[in-house]
Amino acid sequence: MKFRAVVFDLDDTLVWDERLSRRALTETAAEAAARTGADAGRLAAAAKRASDQLWRAHAPVDRCDALGIVAFEGMWGHFHGDEDYLRHLREWVPHFRTEIWRRALADESVGDDVLAAELGVLFARRRRELQDRLPGAEEILRRLRSAGIRIGLLTNGAPDLQREKIEASGLGMFFDAAVVSGEIGTGKPEPEIFRHLLGKLGAEPDESLMVGNSLARDIVGAKRAGMRTCWLALEGEEEPVGLVEPDYTIRSLGELPAIAGV
Repeated sequence: MKFRAVVFDLDDTLVWDERLSRRALTETAAEAAARTGADAGRLAAAAKRASDQLWRAHAPVDRCDALGIVAFEGMWGHFHGDEDYLRHLREWVPHFRTEIWRRALADESVGDDVLAAELGVLFARRRRELQDRLPGAEEILRRLRSAGIRIGLLTNGAPDLQREKIEASGLGMFFDAAVVSGEIGTGKPEPEIFRHLLGKLGAEPDESLMVGNSLARDIVGAKRAGMRTCWLALEGEEEPVGLVEPDYTIRSLGELPAIAGV
């Protein structure tokens, strides 16, 4: 079936996200271990626990959950903008980043607040350097464009961070429209954000395909909006299988041309 429009999620659909954040975490922990003699694996695990605990306790979690902003992003995002939740994050995350590593070091009986602050900065810098696309991402976008299919991007997250990822990916030129949840105040899986993007693309839901790695956000939301759905089931990713039945399931972007008819 050929679609008038194909809409993509961004994180872990077109560009790697969580695995790069975990890599930055591992590399930061390794630096901490080299400087203290502590165990790098335990430091990384402790830092992840601390980040999740601090985020749930002190971030504006209701707003962040609705827009799809998570603790890993709090460890490197700038959070520019005038909305209250962005101001809160912008003011709080410097402390958050230091406290993550202060707690992780303390678990290894290391007390060094200066090092903790340095590690918070190191993680943010390293994560920003680690930008990579999924295999086949550029190729499928080129094929869709050559076939005259409208291409949309629909991503949850903070406006500046998601736009930074799009810019770093080099894929922005392929999108006829791109919408970030933080820019319009609602996120996936709410059907309104899907319809908002389709309006920009000039496409109806029943002639549009949503491609994403999240069953709960991408597939559930697109179905609510009346779109066809394609789940990118990445190896090693934990998804609540059975939550919803996508119209198509692929293991890599290389399988998408047969579905899109290009």
